[in-house]
Amino acid sequence: MTRQKKSAYHHGNLKAALIEAGFDFLEADSLDNLSLRAIAKQVGVTPTAAYNHFADKMALMVEMKAAAFLKLDAFLRQHVDEAPSNDPDTRMRALARGYINFAFEHPGLFNLLFTWTPDKDRFTEELTQSAACGETLMRETLTDLLRAEGLNPDHYQQSVASFSSWSLVHGVTLLLKAGVVDAVTTCHHWPEEFASENRESLTRILEHLFTIQIEGLKATLAKVHP
Repeated sequence: MTRQKKSAYHHGNLKAALIEAGFDFLEADSLDNLSLRAIAKQVGVTPTAAYNHFADKMALMVEMKAAAFLKLDAFLRQHVDEAPSNDPDTRMRALARGYINFAFEHPGLFNLLFTWTPDKDRFTEELTQSAACGETLMRETLTDLLRAEGLNPDHYQQSVASFSSWSLVHGVTLLLKAGVVDAVTTCHHWPEEFASENRESLTRILEHLFTIQIEGLKATLAKVHP
């Protein structure tokens, strides 16, 4: 795929423009090919101007990753806000669908978020805080759902509920993206409605998986504590 070169950069926040150009780059190319020179060229500035804001490629990627987590959070919140009902169960299911949709609509950003990790000494407070954003939304929505069922989870139980639900949605997403679900279907281990091309039936199956998850949480919550 050929990237469309942006018009020359003239004013404003160059650092933010370079990060956005990095996102555009990942929509069409890979992390391996990302470079400060390529991003500078895309924005229309010299490599020197880019190096004034980022010491190296990793510095750029760290800030891109922090900003990408915020994009994921905004994407999920939009899905939750646009849910057909305001009840917690509907909102939680909308959040799960939004997570999968983000992975397929923005594969470059999803790969940046979950397949690349900077060296520990390059972690920043901004990256740490932004990485927690999506979990905050999931934990709050799950807690509302459980309280609507008459339960009162403590902090540990809320964390277990969030961790387990995130693991389910993320695992399903990775299996779909890797083509494993289609492979298993092609080998006739699972029925054809599991195939990724059957989006309507696959959505119903994902709803079934999530129902099992939620019912399991409700049934075992009182036992979940160290």
